[in-house]
Amino acid sequence: MKKYAWVGAILALIVVMTSVAPIYGEPAAGLESEAPDHSKDGAKTLSGEVKAGFERVAENEYLALDFNPETAEIIVTELKSGGIWQSNPEGREEDPVAKGSKKMDLQSQLLLDYVDPQSKPFQLNNYTGSIKDKTFEWSKGKDGIDVTFQFPKAGITIPVRYSIQEDAFSATILTEGILQEDKFRLVNISLLPFFGAGGPEDEGYMFIPDGSGALIHLNNRKSHYKSYNERVFGGDQALTVTGQTAVKQDIKLPVYGLKSNDNAFLAVIHQGAYQAGIAAEVGGKSNQYNNIYSYLNVMESETNLIMEGTLNEKQVLRTSETLIGNIPYEVKYYFLYGEDADYAGMAHRYRQYLMEEQGMGLEKAVSSEHVPLLIDFIGGIKKRKTFLGIPYNSVETLTSYKDVTEAASELQEKGVTNLFIRYEGWMADGLLGKVPTKVKPESNLGGTRGWREMIRDLKDADVAFYPAMDPVHFFKGGNGFNKFSDVTKGISRAPVLQYDYRLSDGAKNPERKPWYLLKPETVLEALGRFTKMAAENDLQGIAVQGIGSMVYSDFRKGSLSKNETGQIWEDSLEQAQSHVGGLMFDHASAYTFPYAEAISDVPLYTSGFDVEDESVPFYSIAISGLIPAFSEPINLSGDPSSYLLKLIETGTYPAYRLIASDGELLEGTPLDSLYSAEFGLWSEELSRQYGVINEALDQVAGKAIMEHEKLDEGVFRTTYDGGTKIIVNYNDEPVQAGGKLVQAKSWLVEQEERS
Repeated sequence: MKKYAWVGAILALIVVMTSVAPIYGEPAAGLESEAPDHSKDGAKTLSGEVKAGFERVAENEYLALDFNPETAEIIVTELKSGGIWQSNPEGREEDPVAKGSKKMDLQSQLLLDYVDPQSKPFQLNNYTGSIKDKTFEWSKGKDGIDVTFQFPKAGITIPVRYSIQEDAFSATILTEGILQEDKFRLVNISLLPFFGAGGPEDEGYMFIPDGSGALIHLNNRKSHYKSYNERVFGGDQALTVTGQTAVKQDIKLPVYGLKSNDNAFLAVIHQGAYQAGIAAEVGGKSNQYNNIYSYLNVMESETNLIMEGTLNEKQVLRTSETLIGNIPYEVKYYFLYGEDADYAGMAHRYRQYLMEEQGMGLEKAVSSEHVPLLIDFIGGIKKRKTFLGIPYNSVETLTSYKDVTEAASELQEKGVTNLFIRYEGWMADGLLGKVPTKVKPESNLGGTRGWREMIRDLKDADVAFYPAMDPVHFFKGGNGFNKFSDVTKGISRAPVLQYDYRLSDGAKNPERKPWYLLKPETVLEALGRFTKMAAENDLQGIAVQGIGSMVYSDFRKGSLSKNETGQIWEDSLEQAQSHVGGLMFDHASAYTFPYAEAISDVPLYTSGFDVEDESVPFYSIAISGLIPAFSEPINLSGDPSSYLLKLIETGTYPAYRLIASDGELLEGTPLDSLYSAEFGLWSEELSRQYGVINEALDQVAGKAIMEHEKLDEGVFRTTYDGGTKIIVNYNDEPVQAGGKLVQAKSWLVEQEERS
């Protein structure tokens, strides 16, 4: 049964409830004239008919919101298109797949995961836990309605607010009102899990923000595969893990969406995203519907090894305290129809959100003649050496300050006039040293004099320079920080060790020394101290590492939640930006965007989960025209030719990670796996590859991507603001696309035709 229909043609559905009537709160003063009550037989409004059993509780020029006081269902009507979006799917009573509690889930607006004192897990939905026994209250408020669901058997109360805000429908868990009055403790709260769910006859897809972005086609017959369920911004790094079981892409953007027939929605987790997760399930698994939703996580767990490595080794499950925090959990839904109802339209709406809600402006760091090029140089790293048989540690020079200046000059002579340089391992102790708090050059790289000359020369050459610093990872004590009082703690209340894991078997790498994570308040202090000193040393930009790619809890006494850490991250970046202005982030998550002058290592692929059907460049589309976005290092790609085509398809700028010295110097260091990194060996090929990318993208650099299409298998067309189109052919044979012949493993630029 189709989920979309015109308002006047919707079949009436009345769910008869037993037991006492629900308790209704009083409408907010003055709202009655805006959203009058309607009878259960249906009523007319200026925008159309209200479904029988529902009341119109809010309406503006874009949207109308209706509520059923018997079943707690909601309906959102998109007034321009007539699109109908329901909290619960039509025809659910006749679902041939759903059985038992899964049938009851279809009647629900909240799904709860919770545990007893022995950490035994339970699940509950708000239909059987609250609606069925009529233990919920509701009241009208400004622009919407508040509903409080009480779960007597679990001793839990959860208040929810539904409202319309211009063209957005907002659903919010009012976290400050959550009560847990019994022995049970919440783990996850899933919000509107079946909102807009696609039926068995609907066509379209669910969009998930896995890496670059992926599509799960509705009814794709993959119900036997594991459903998608991942945490926004990645897992909690403060949790102890015994091994790395899979290598996958993290969620970098707090968004998801669904397209069904000619309509679509984009959901943005507006508040509370640091503790959010996103789940999607295809029809035929638990029920006949295709649904995608988000949830708020409020409790973490981990498995610890006791007496590890002995015959008495055993596993112990530990759970954290409830980490609700003080931030509401709010999801905003934006509705699209017609030609805009696709993943590109969703990305456009998210770009608009970033500009309107996050204050982002248009990209400014791109010249009109050449696309930017990022070179990531590694300065020095500690290496164990011997002198007269006596071992000692010394910083091995990989790229000196003079090397950086000379490399920049060579590249500019070869036509690279829009050069960005990030410089790692440049400070005293080199890479993986102390937590940086001041600008202290390494003597083996050229000392203070060499550092100042490099800064001057790069500035005179108009090179964008970003010395890297990492305020998150704690490798070595010093500069006022130590591992006893300044690192984050796990659920066991012990400092959390971080490990390098082998790709071969996922086990801990015994050749790499473990490290720690600074506790969030100390990150704020370290970043503030460093950027203040950087400003005093006339540095115009900083590459901030770590903070843009992970968010973690601190499970000390009086635990710090991920939402609270996220707020500290935002405060840290705002303070840093006020000191040095230009910030660059690697593997950047969305919370860095308002502070970013450039980002690198952008995700261009997905994890390739079995349930996924297509990879799409949602991330690239969303940030195009806003932030200069650089690739992962091309010289470290296993298939550089295909990777270059991916950059051209997505409008991503090229990047390389290099050293000026002989690569043999990396042996015996944590960078010994860094292959193919010598600048001298790469200079000519780098220039050639840059020329290819510049030829393809120079006319569209800094412009927003307006459309992205799959024309055929391995053939894609990207359309930019202004009308320029680029077709990329990944196939081994030439193809006809858009009326033009595109050679194998090549690309073609189509200029806008002007009359």
